[in-house]
Amino acid sequence: MKNWEYNELFEAIQETYEELLDEDKGYRYAIAKLADEFDNLGKIEDIIVDTAIGEIAIGHDKVFVGRIEGITKRLSMFTPQEAKGELTQEEISDLSKRIHKVIDDLKNAEVDYNPAAEQ
Repeated sequence: MKNWEYNELFEAIQETYEELLDEDKGYRYAIAKLADEFDNLGKIEDIIVDTAIGEIAIGHDKVFVGRIEGITKRLSMFTPQEAKGELTQEEISDLSKRIHKVIDDLKNAEVDYNPAAEQ
């Protein structure tokens, strides 16, 4: 990972999310904005971003169907071998656990079909 440390990226996403919530446009807007702001950082960085956004999303009553499908699809394709050389073994293990939890929790999330980001 070129510009980020593992935990630093998770923390930056969480901090940005909280700042976006302070704009009073709702959590759906904040999640959509996060996906836009932290897009295409690098292969492993993008997996971390999807994981962090997934962790945020599953904390809400409903998750937009497109978010569920996109995150689940991308995270399901991750293999720990992809992260070798970019993350430590402990970070790979932590990321793998987080990915599995996000995927499992998104499967059980209440689906929101409304595409409006402001709520």
